[in-house]
Amino acid sequence: MLGKLIKHEFKAVNRLMLPLHLGLIVITIVGRFYVQFVMNREHHIHSYSLRMWESLMDMMLISVYVIALIAIFIITWLYLDILRFRKNLFTDEGYLMHTLPASAAEHIIAKLTVATVWQIADAFLISLSVFTMVVNKSILEDFGWFWQELWGSFPDIFGVPVGIGIPVFLITAFVDTLAGTLIIYMCIAIGHSFNTHKIISSIGIYMGYKVITNLLSSIVVALSGTGLYGDMSVSSFFFGVGNYYNSSLNGATYFWVNMGFSLILSIVLCVAAFILTNHFMSKRLNLE
Repeated sequence: MLGKLIKHEFKAVNRLMLPLHLGLIVITIVGRFYVQFVMNREHHIHSYSLRMWESLMDMMLISVYVIALIAIFIITWLYLDILRFRKNLFTDEGYLMHTLPASAAEHIIAKLTVATVWQIADAFLISLSVFTMVVNKSILEDFGWFWQELWGSFPDIFGVPVGIGIPVFLITAFVDTLAGTLIIYMCIAIGHSFNTHKIISSIGIYMGYKVITNLLSSIVVALSGTGLYGDMSVSSFFFGVGNYYNSSLNGATYFWVNMGFSLILSIVLCVAAFILTNHFMSKRLNLE
């Protein structure tokens, strides 16, 4: 049944995600042609006013492109993590979904799987779009040198080989992404167990979670001095990079402290959020 749920979820989600990201591809292609036009544009007109209007138009189009990228990212996140989960399982659609021969856990896993796949695809397509817009001959010529220098400096900065550091970071980032989505699911499930003010309750629970995690993060920073910031997720690794040389720990130890702490915390959050979401959907479901 889980496979059928995932297949159905992809079909439902693709109705928005495919057109949205096809639009991104079209915007990127058009934008790339315009960038090429601007780079090869010859100024035969010496009027200062016309030059000013040209510059203004260029700035406006760049702004439209940036706003489009931000909008696509936000719409993808809101739809996959919040709107789709809530509408399909906690509104009128929920009456039908919960009559299917599937457990609450299967519903959660199906939603989480599809959301994660599309979030990864969204991040990849946005990154590819930006690269396509800015790449030129000079960048391509320096690309190999840049990556060689980047990978070569990795052990000096982080104290571990790049073949170990990058996979560890990617795994931690992946688990952290799952935790972030499951925490939102948990807040929605708990909030919708109330009789009234379900949406406000869900928002309040999420804000309470953020306050608690930020407080714990501050305590960890004060007690350990290892440079952990944010809400103790994988993002703390990046924020902590600047403190390597100010820390009493060597590079490798600092890396494993940050990565180990972030990974363990993300796993704990994943498990806790999944258990609570499953409990409230199984035992405390309230669709009224």
